[in-house]
Amino acid sequence: MSEDVRQKGIVVEANGKRATVRFKKTDACGHCNACFRFGSNEADIEMDNTLGAKKGDEVYIDMHANTVLKASAIVYGIPIIGLILGVAAGSRFGEIYAAIGGVALSGLSFLILKKLEPKFAKMNEFKPRMTAFVNEEGKE
Repeated sequence: MSEDVRQKGIVVEANGKRATVRFKKTDACGHCNACFRFGSNEADIEMDNTLGAKKGDEVYIDMHANTVLKASAIVYGIPIIGLILGVAAGSRFGEIYAAIGGVALSGLSFLILKKLEPKFAKMNEFKPRMTAFVNEEGKE
């Protein structure tokens, strides 16, 4: 059984089957910052409005802990592997080539991940879910 990562958020926009939920960074976020803008302690995420929430409603957003770990491994692990492989390949020709190879393969892996981002976005596994209202007049 995997544990869910639960965040409390507020619906800032609701358009039929989709809603934008704003939530504050908590300890569960760690240093990920995947959803957060530079210098901001809040993030907006668009998701399926499975509860029929309206603007101003407080809701819980859940994501499987295993999914969070997988996403972190993909986002951080693949560029690090690219860096290591680039350094290893370039070091055969000298230190400067090791540095160039590391930066080049790390950058290339980042660009590949960026190109694959729409495919990841379509995968339900990586989508946060709106699961319940936050104790608002017995809705939960």
